[in-house]
Amino acid sequence: MRHLIEQALRLFSRIPGGWALALVFLLPALETGLVLGVIVPGETAVVLGGVLASTGRIPLWAAAAAGVAGAVAGDCAGYFLGRRYGESAIRRKLGKKWDRAHSWLSKNGILPIFLARFVPFVRTVLPVTAGAIKVPRRRFFPPDVAAGIIWGVGSTLIGYFAGRDLGKALAVGNRVSVALGIVFAAAIGFWLWKRKGRPRRRAAAHR
Repeated sequence: MRHLIEQALRLFSRIPGGWALALVFLLPALETGLVLGVIVPGETAVVLGGVLASTGRIPLWAAAAAGVAGAVAGDCAGYFLGRRYGESAIRRKLGKKWDRAHSWLSKNGILPIFLARFVPFVRTVLPVTAGAIKVPRRRFFPPDVAAGIIWGVGSTLIGYFAGRDLGKALAVGNRVSVALGIVFAAAIGFWLWKRKGRPRRRAAAHR
């Protein structure tokens, strides 16, 4: 695994900066857009973009923007592919992964959609599953885009501050991405809980 990581870093360091940014965008997009999560390491590409930014090969803001854009574009493509081909076709394609994604989406609220971006095996199949079972766009896209922004920027910064030690960056990245998802989900959950409690308190005050 470490040998493959070192090869990936050497490959990124040899190609022009523009092509590196294209890969930082393309690999996360393919990860969720075409349901190739096992084959296409989207998070690795974004962390690599941060590593290259730390060496001055590409601007940090451009690496982060490419990572965010790739994540959001891939999720959008997956969602609309699911809507286009329907539940039966997507279920046959995903096999056992369908059950996991469907169970994740069956939970009420926006938090499962938000958290899916930070769970590697779930994020690869959740957008296409959401489209296939006709999850409303207004429910899917706001939390998905918010999570994509946090994930893309966070993964880039992990690579940037880890410098050339990509193995360390990826190990830290897996832990930090999950932690970020939990923290932001808890904050959103607390906000929603407080918001639901206000009408009750107002109703009780008027009695």
